Amino acid sequence: MMFRSLLSSIKQKYTRRGVVLMYHRIATPLSDPWELSVSPEHFEEHLKVLKAYHVISIKELADILGNKRRMATNTAIITFDDGYRDNYLAGKPLLEKYNLPATFFIPTNSIGEQQEFWWDALERICLQSPNLPDKLILEQPDNISWDIGNSGNMVSPADLYLNLCVILRKMPATQQQTFIKTLETWANNTNNRPEYFTMDKKELLDLQSGKLFTIGAHTMTHPFLPDFPYNYQKSEIQGGITHLEELTGNPIKYLAYPHGGRDQNTLDILAESGVGLAFTTDPQHFKADTDKLTIPRFQVGNWDGKTFEFHLNNWMRNNTLA
Repeated sequence: MMFRSLLSSIKQKYTRRGVVLMYHRIATPLSDPWELSVSPEHFEEHLKVLKAYHVISIKELADILGNKRRMATNTAIITFDDGYRDNYLAGKPLLEKYNLPATFFIPTNSIGEQQEFWWDALERICLQSPNLPDKLILEQPDNISWDIGNSGNMVSPADLYLNLCVILRKMPATQQQTFIKTLETWANNTNNRPEYFTMDKKELLDLQSGKLFTIGAHTMTHPFLPDFPYNYQKSEIQGGITHLEELTGNPIKYLAYPHGGRDQNTLDILAESGVGLAFTTDPQHFKADTDKLTIPRFQVGNWDGKTFEFHLNNWMRNNTLA
């Protein structure tokens, strides 16, 4: 028994690990409650660090996991979620400058829309409105009343934002947009910010024409899939894949779960969809025998190059968040 335990420990120590990096925006916003943005300056520092690592494409990752191939040491994959336009304007030129491959997961209903994602619109409403009203009363989906402020039993604007995120995440997309419009009227803040918009069709096609870049699916409207029944999930997943295949003319074999969410229905749908790899937001490394439909990723913060390298080395070595 001790011998088996020793062998297991040795195997664990010398098993090669890789990391999938998850970015969202290459920008410097006024506020960033979910820490989704990395400044262009810091992103370039990250790429300089990554030049010393073995950065592979998602197609190479599919080969490693599909055939359980031994990977090179210090293997990393770069991914982006949501298709923000700054990925194209700021991220693409830097990735090309350092000749590093990346995959972009695109929610199709947002392509070219002159509109913020609901979480960005909500951040604008709650955290950027110059004169937020003192009270918010909701009748739908629940009867709730909040006093807004920073003292006593009041709800702070930051807590209001988080509370409303919980409510909005459970809504289908059409209901989300109606709810956002109601909140915009309440806060007298209706100005969508172009810097938060997504790539249009022309930009997306130009992106995918480069040899370094791969387009992956991210559903149609970016729902938290476990909150919805099987048929809704299937429509979202398959609709997103079909739209991207028709737009790009290429098969779509890779998917990232919106908000990282999936349940058994999701996995069953993917098993029949032709998707080869699917990515979570679980902060762990991967190995050659990692499940192809639950590949973990580490979210990258707005760190300078030295801090990024510190995190990257820890993720490579021992799967810690330090």
